[in-house]
This record gives sequence, structure tokens and C-alpha cells, in this order.
Amino acid sequence: MQPGRADHRLVQSQMCRIVLERTRMNNDLIYQSSDLMLDRLPLATIARKYGTPVYVYSASSIRGQVTRLMQSLGTIGSLRYAVKANGNPALLALIFSMGIGADTVSRGEIQAALDARCPADRIVFSGVGKTPDELAFALDHGIFINAESEEELTAIARLRAGAHVGIRINPGVDARTHHYITTGTEENKFGIPVDAAPDAFRLAMDAGLVPDTISCHIGSQITSLEPYRKSLARLLELHDSLMGDGIPVSSLDIGGGFGINYGEGADFAVEDLQALLRRDVPQGMKLWFEPGRYIVGHAGTLVTRVLYRKRYARTFVIVDAGMNDLIRPALYQAHHAILPVTRRDAEPTPCDIVGPVCESADCFDRDVPMPLPEQGDLLAICDTGAYGWSMSSTYNGRPLLPEVLIEDGEPVLIRERGL
Repeated sequence: MQPGRADHRLVQSQMCRIVLERTRMNNDLIYQSSDLMLDRLPLATIARKYGTPVYVYSASSIRGQVTRLMQSLGTIGSLRYAVKANGNPALLALIFSMGIGADTVSRGEIQAALDARCPADRIVFSGVGKTPDELAFALDHGIFINAESEEELTAIARLRAGAHVGIRINPGVDARTHHYITTGTEENKFGIPVDAAPDAFRLAMDAGLVPDTISCHIGSQITSLEPYRKSLARLLELHDSLMGDGIPVSSLDIGGGFGINYGEGADFAVEDLQALLRRDVPQGMKLWFEPGRYIVGHAGTLVTRVLYRKRYARTFVIVDAGMNDLIRPALYQAHHAILPVTRRDAEPTPCDIVGPVCESADCFDRDVPMPLPEQGDLLAICDTGAYGWSMSSTYNGRPLLPEVLIEDGEPVLIRERGL
């Protein structure tokens, strides 16, 4: 049974609400007449020029998010972009040109940051499984390392006595996010438990290192201040203990994890975190932040084309993008707003938006209320700038997608389609 006119009006209202919320945030994605526009450029134009599926990014959205961070957290500490969120060279160059450094977790990410002209002294190297070659590469380039275990500290000391290092602490705080991206509890592999931290700092000093930074990262897509409040309290207690033991810690790496609005709620309020840190952190202590999703998440839109429809027990809308292109819905049960690129005034139908990959998990969302798309119609999967292309694969022999950056209303191809 088709929904009635009341449902139809509700669906149109929901679509307008999603777009209006995004417009208030970044003024990047909006319907003009019936056409969905990104930075004043019709997404249909991008699809005609570059084919589908295709990732499209808004330069103005990225600049807007960076500016918000610089005007809040940037006034009390330094910012380092989490390269893993999206490492396209053009996006890295844009972000680093605004004075932000890089948070990296591999030699490849370090090299990408250096190639995009990020100064080495603004790069931090984290990650639980750094190889000896990666450690040597980072040390040779003057890059700061956050160690995650006692054995890693020993490995660093063998390579470079006197190196300044951070030690990542696991504060035992549940970030209340998806369990795959929670990283601050005792069940997680990351960092050193806070109770064992004093011994790790003493080990580092005895090995000839200079452990001057407490580092922490409790998870991703965090939208509440409370996990940061709890984590900060434990880190500051550790700081006071270390200082009392004669271990001069001068920096606190808060990490990132700042969540964004994927259709409901709001972006993480970085201004509230700024106020908390101004109140509680000792004067003179250096602060670092490592946002990724917060900078690029809203900037990206995945444009995909409808191939076929099947209407039996459920209404399936089969598109040419798959879970290999955007794995977040399959892996994290994440929800992204899905909008028609050309809006039509028709009765809504609950649609399952699915891809061509040979997995039942290849589903972007279920029961999406929209006018039933026609074959060849375009759909926009919103807020895919973070952990979209960067987590994609060639599963099922499918090519990696092209990426397009819109700068001042003009599209620029920043990655070609290919395996």
C-alpha cells in the first residue's frame, strides 16, 4: 500500500529539513528549484562530466570547518588533521595550507603529509603497531611519535636516544560510540592503562627518552562532552602524579573523535570543549587536537545512479555504488541521508537503497522514504567525506572511484577512476 498524501508531505518536509540543516552548517548542499546543488554546481552536471559513482567534495565546507576549529580549539592549542579520514593529496594540501598539521598512523600517511607540504614539526605519528622501519623513518624526518606500549618505547630508545616522545594513555573511558570505533576502554588494544602509565614514563626516562607528552584518543564520532570530561580528569590526575615524581610533562594530546551530524542531532560542540579545557587545564600546558571526520565529513557527497528497481516483498533500488565504495553502513550500521539529485513531486515509497556487490550487507539504508526513483536517476549519499574513499576497496573487481573537488563553483578532478 502506498503512503498517503500526509506521508508524502512529511517526506518532503524531512528532505527539506535535512538540506536546510546542512545549509545552516556549511551552505554547501541545497536544492535550487528541483536540482540538488553542491557549492552552486548541480550534482547532475558532475555526474554527466565524470560518470558515476563519483565522490564530490566542497572546498568551502572544508574551509568552514577548519575555520570553526581554528576560532575555538585553535586559540588554546594546535590542530593536526587525522589523515586516515581522507588522504586525497588535494584535500591534504588545502587543509595544511590553513596552518593545520597532520596526525598519521603509517609511513604512507607520513609521506602523504610531507608530499602535501605539511612541515615535519607539525606531524605526529601514532598507531599501535609501528614497524621498526616506520619508527626509523619518522625519527629521521624529525616527526614526533606517540608510543603505545613499553616495548615500543624500548624500540624507539634503541633507534634514537634523547628523542622527545608522547605516551598514549588508555583512560578506561567508554566514548559511547560504535564499539568498533571505541578506543579508550580496557578491552581496547590502544595505549597503556592509566594505572600503568607512571611505570611507562619512568621506563622511557631510564631508556634515555624525553617523555614530555600525555596522549589520549578515546574513540570516534563522539557527540557528547561527557567522555572528554571524564578522560580529561584522569589525564590531569596522571599529570599531577608525574610532576610530583619529577617527570616534567609539558603537553597534553587530547586526540580527536569529534562527531558530526549525519541527519539527526548536531555536530560536536567544540566550543564547549574549549571552555572545559580553559577552565581545567593548568596554564602553560601545550594542547594538541587531532580532528579528521569533523573537517571533511560534511564536505563529501557520493553521487550514484539507479540501475534497476525490484518491487516484491520489499522495494529495492539498485544503484551503481557498492559497499566497496562506502563501507560505513555495512561495517558500522551507519546512516547517511540519501537524497534524489533531481527532486520530483510524487508519492513516497519506502526504498531499500542497495548496491551491486555480492553481499547482503551491500545496503546503504532501508526504508528510505522518497518518490520511487526511475532507472537512470541520480541519488546523493550525503556526508561521505570521511572514511568513504579512504576505506574503499576493489572487492568484486570493482574500480576505485574518481574524486572531484568543487572550488569556487568549478569542478576539478583530483583522482581518476581506476583499479
